[in-house]
Parts: sequence; structure tokens; C-alpha cells
Amino acid sequence: MSAPLLPSAADTAAARDAVRQVAARRPGRPAEQVVQVQIGRLEVTAGGAPQGGGRPRPRQAERPGATISLADYLARGRE
Repeated sequence: MSAPLLPSAADTAAARDAVRQVAARRPGRPAEQVVQVQIGRLEVTAGGAPQGGGRPRPRQAERPGATISLADYLARGRE
């Protein structure tokens, strides 16, 4: 068996130049777009008024007319 032929210095330089030219013509990568997705579950339960130790809220602090019925709230979404 004979030894494998090795490329000459001129062949190696030509190959490097060809790679540089192709890399220079290649368009840059577009900026990555990051999307964060969270999938989860939220459970809400209604509780009664606190018994005993809780401080009662004064009625003056509440905004008048701040509450609406569930039917009115849902109807607003269809408008």
C-alpha cells in the first residue's frame, strides 16, 4: 500500500479562500424571536366573610356602583 496523497499548500490555501468567499456572501442570521408560553390552571373559589378577627372594611371606602352582575359583565364582552 502506498501512502495517501496530501494536498499541496496551494490547494489548502485555495480551499480556505473559497470558504471565506462563501461565508462573506451568506446573509446574516435574522434576530431570534423569543416567545414565552406558560400553560397552567387557575382555580378561584368564593369564601365567606372572615369570622371574628378580621377588620371590617368601611362602606365609605368602596366606590359606588363598582359592582355589576355577572350577566352584565358577560354581556359587555359580546359588544
